[in-house]
Amino acid sequence: MSAQVFAVIDTGTTIDDDGGRWPTAVIDAQGHPEITDLARVHAVEGIGDIATDAALLDIDTASLVPGSVEHLLALSVSITSPVTAAFVVAFALPAQREVLDAAMSEGHLVIATTDPERANAERPLWLAIDIDPPLLGEILPS
Repeated sequence: MSAQVFAVIDTGTTIDDDGGRWPTAVIDAQGHPEITDLARVHAVEGIGDIATDAALLDIDTASLVPGSVEHLLALSVSITSPVTAAFVVAFALPAQREVLDAAMSEGHLVIATTDPERANAERPLWLAIDIDPPLLGEILPS
């Protein structure tokens, strides 16, 4: 199964109705209903089976603005029920390291597929996934 790759375009923290903190990565999945509809499917059908894996890619920064991106962390998300889907969320490091550290601390990550600025008014469903803290801890650069 091939997986679509989505770059993280923003990060932050979602606060739920009970005051819980959810590290959040925003991706632009417009035009990919198989991804944007996952949270609704999981809300209706149940959480199902979600597995994650991660890989760290070194980036040759010689052609980039110095200090802009040193690594990409590719977080692969595979869902086998209630639907089958796979995609990759790509984090630019060091700029987006803070949300990954928070995800390791909290043990979960929200993947937002709509504009966070409209979240309070629209109350969209976003996909929450469990994160394996030791896996990220081993992969993230010091």
